[in-house]
Amino acid sequence: MREYLLYIKVSGEAAQAHITPCFQVDQAFWREREGAKLYVIGKSKSLALAFSLRGELNHALGERAFTEKSVDSFRAAASAYVREANVLYGKKAAGMTPIREDWFTLESADSGGAPTERGESQLRMEGTDTAALSSSEGSILENIGEWERESEKLLAVMGGRALLWDEVGVLLSKKGWAPRSLDHCFQWIVLSGKAERRPGIEWRLRKGWLRNHMLFSCGRCGSERMIVLTSCHSCGQGCAYCTECLDMGRSKCCTPYLCVPRQRASQACTAAKSGRMFDRAVHPGFAGGRMDSAKRKCETAFLDWQGTYSPMQEMAAEKARQFVASGRPGLSEFLLWAVCGAGKTELLFPSVAETLRSGGQVLIATPRKDVVLELAPRIAKVFPNARVIAVHGSSAEKWEDSDITIATTHQVMRLYRRFPLVVLDEVDAFPYHNNPVLYRVVSRAVQPGGKTLYLSATPPRYLRRRLVPKRAHLHSRTHVLLPGRYHGSPLPVPRVCTISGLHKRLSAGRSIQPLLETLASSLDGGRQVFVFVPRVDQVSVVLSYLQRRLSRYSQTMAGVHAADPDREEKVRLFRAKQLLVMVTTTILERGVTIPRSDVIVIGTEAPVFDEASLVQIAGRVGRSSDAPSGTVLFIEAYRTSASRAAIRQINRMNQLAASLRQAGGQS
Repeated sequence: MREYLLYIKVSGEAAQAHITPCFQVDQAFWREREGAKLYVIGKSKSLALAFSLRGELNHALGERAFTEKSVDSFRAAASAYVREANVLYGKKAAGMTPIREDWFTLESADSGGAPTERGESQLRMEGTDTAALSSSEGSILENIGEWERESEKLLAVMGGRALLWDEVGVLLSKKGWAPRSLDHCFQWIVLSGKAERRPGIEWRLRKGWLRNHMLFSCGRCGSERMIVLTSCHSCGQGCAYCTECLDMGRSKCCTPYLCVPRQRASQACTAAKSGRMFDRAVHPGFAGGRMDSAKRKCETAFLDWQGTYSPMQEMAAEKARQFVASGRPGLSEFLLWAVCGAGKTELLFPSVAETLRSGGQVLIATPRKDVVLELAPRIAKVFPNARVIAVHGSSAEKWEDSDITIATTHQVMRLYRRFPLVVLDEVDAFPYHNNPVLYRVVSRAVQPGGKTLYLSATPPRYLRRRLVPKRAHLHSRTHVLLPGRYHGSPLPVPRVCTISGLHKRLSAGRSIQPLLETLASSLDGGRQVFVFVPRVDQVSVVLSYLQRRLSRYSQTMAGVHAADPDREEKVRLFRAKQLLVMVTTTILERGVTIPRSDVIVIGTEAPVFDEASLVQIAGRVGRSSDAPSGTVLFIEAYRTSASRAAIRQINRMNQLAASLRQAGGQS
């Protein structure tokens, strides 16, 4: 297990605390840059402890001037901080016992070698003047050139990613390359200010009037409530891990979390000209090696789409493109509010091409895997020269680089300050909606100065308040509203039917005439039908009911939910028209387009069917120009406000679209 050394670097009148797992690199770096003096405070196997102490030391250094005589006082303060941490951690970890005598230790660094695996140089507690180096340290200086070269390669591989230490190994293995010493190379990048090393779980001590507190947070997802304390046999210190993002790998106090912003095109160009950029054979996706050539940009941005926009679509697409192209400071977010079936994906094409033309990369993030699988081939078809990848939990492409990345919002957790344009599709959908963790994750994927483009048919209220001015109904510099579908036909308006004792009738197998008549009429007319239910356990109940009542169609019916292992195959068969009826939960409420389909919702009184959800579900119908109409039936056990609100919204959008068409499509 590596150790982390905490030291104070003094250059002139400036003093700053640093952490390192390989002190030799820091000695060589500061000697080359500043000829600084380094004052060692101590070392620990707990990265979280060293990280927290660094913050305390830098705060203290900001309040008083550093002198050589004050070194002992800083060491004493660090020791007192560790003692306080032991007490507070012990209270939180009631019932647990430390592996060693104390939960945390900060060892004096004068009793052993530097905290590296080889332990090459002896540390002194006094200031280390790097002008006087030992013979072994002199040999380290000979490696500076190699460290710089390999650090540039590592920076190119990891640029735009935030990974746990083990994930870095997986990434390098996928790229078929590894530096001679990963710790040394990464520390060089950190000292250069091009990356950060953090603990997976951070903690700090907060002083209160009555008592002090120990506060934990996940460095990866930001969660503060889902932290579990543990006795860690890896570091032997007080440790903790996060359960919020556990599916993405275990983030712990002793696990390095490495955050590397992506180099801008100008930085990459400088690296290439200086001979430090390695070729595409090592890093095949790094925006094309000599990526800033005009030819490469134009080829990548080539848009092969034969469709045409309606006047309203053209206006919306151009407003979004202008936002992406704008260099106006502070203009970083834009809402593209378009009804279901308005062609939101097609409206993105000019914005994506604009970003690719400028040498940037694009992220399209969506909450649902199904949407990722549908979008990826569509985007790849219209941008044939761009590399497009689909990233989800079981994807084999999650470690690859691309021009356009289409990913679930959870997978964006591994991306960091990478994209000049992030498109967030279905911003109102579960699990992104009302999830602070995913809000943080997606915003962190945007490059400094980059743009975020939100897509939604039913944007949440907080987003409308932020981006839709009260007096600018159709468009402004932060939003555009598209109330009509691309084919010009109105949105199908749902019909509501209230059935007393609805769920008892289903369980008992009794006849529900509106349901059976509507379903039979659709199937006899050669149409397919989505049947939505509010809960997973109702999928099998409703499916059995329909198979018994409409036995002639029983072999063409299926049920699906999020945990169904055959989910993808069933959806494929439904798309291929081999299945005619799909009983489903809300997992198919958006992102799935089936021409000539109708919708029945059973149990709209359930909380899961709110106004936005019902609008999205109704939007499955009439999406194709050759079948622009269809049936939407809401069946409820008692009268609800959500279904009426959804109908009002649909009627409002239809009226607005009609008035715009009458005015010639001009806003």
